[in-house]
Amino acid sequence: MTEFSRPRIIDCHTVNRAVLTEPYALIEAEARRYDRMVEELAQRLAEQFTQRCVVLLSGPSASGKTTTALRLQVGLQARGREVYTISLDNFYRGRGKAPRLPDGSYDYESVEALDLPLLQECMGQLIADGVTDLPIFDFHSGAPEPQRQRLSIGEDSVVIFEGIHALNPALEQHLSGDNRFKIFINTLSPLCAGETEVLSSRDIRLVRRLLRDVRVRNSSLENTFDMWRQVVRGEDLYLFPYVDTADAVFDTTHAYEAALLGKELLPLLRQIPCKSPFIGTAQRLIEALSAFEPMWDVSLPEDCLLREFLGQ
Repeated sequence: MTEFSRPRIIDCHTVNRAVLTEPYALIEAEARRYDRMVEELAQRLAEQFTQRCVVLLSGPSASGKTTTALRLQVGLQARGREVYTISLDNFYRGRGKAPRLPDGSYDYESVEALDLPLLQECMGQLIADGVTDLPIFDFHSGAPEPQRQRLSIGEDSVVIFEGIHALNPALEQHLSGDNRFKIFINTLSPLCAGETEVLSSRDIRLVRRLLRDVRVRNSSLENTFDMWRQVVRGEDLYLFPYVDTADAVFDTTHAYEAALLGKELLPLLRQIPCKSPFIGTAQRLIEALSAFEPMWDVSLPEDCLLREFLGQ
């Protein structure tokens, strides 16, 4: 049975009071909530699987997959398990090797953009033999590197495959419930003012993605806005239909993130030209983020998920 972390009601007025009066208490409370979810999941995996197993961890863009996979790895290692984390991005077939969209462009969001036979082979070898040769994708050249990386694992090792397509049934041909566990993470809790939604779950992720792309990937806001439409399409087609197959689902929304990320993003959003095709979306986000008191001069825990989007 799937275990769900139920969405919360996060009220912006309550958040604003906490930001103004006790910001560190708010940060600590959110850190404890997230830590508890990861620790409970690590404990469940350590108890449920005594032999080699594959954890398939998925979530939409900017949901916190990378940080959650690493935190889960730490939690399992603390329980004496040998853990490896592998990004599904390394299984991309390469530039120009994906299904075509109606306009002739390539659909790199499709699961068929991955080398599925190779992925299935590697997973099967890890479970059966404890050894495989993993591909390494070179994003600069847009192709897999000629050499692969050998991975050898122990009898009770855990291998976490992380990526948007991790829940797709096409990945599971060599796996069974005895050696497989599927996790879905997302920003499940929208930010509200009373009964009015201020920032939807998807908008929270867009805010995260916009700031991360500027800070980490040297990508302009307009470029991210342009890509976002294709990202959302890919999520709706290739991810969300499989959420019900997950064994565990939990929420990565941090109650204070609009206050923290908003103060960094608002000046950039206000620089979007009036003639930009994305000015409407930018203005909508400006209005939403302006509803939150900015969180100034605070220190986040070293392992805080939001650091992933601040480029820290």
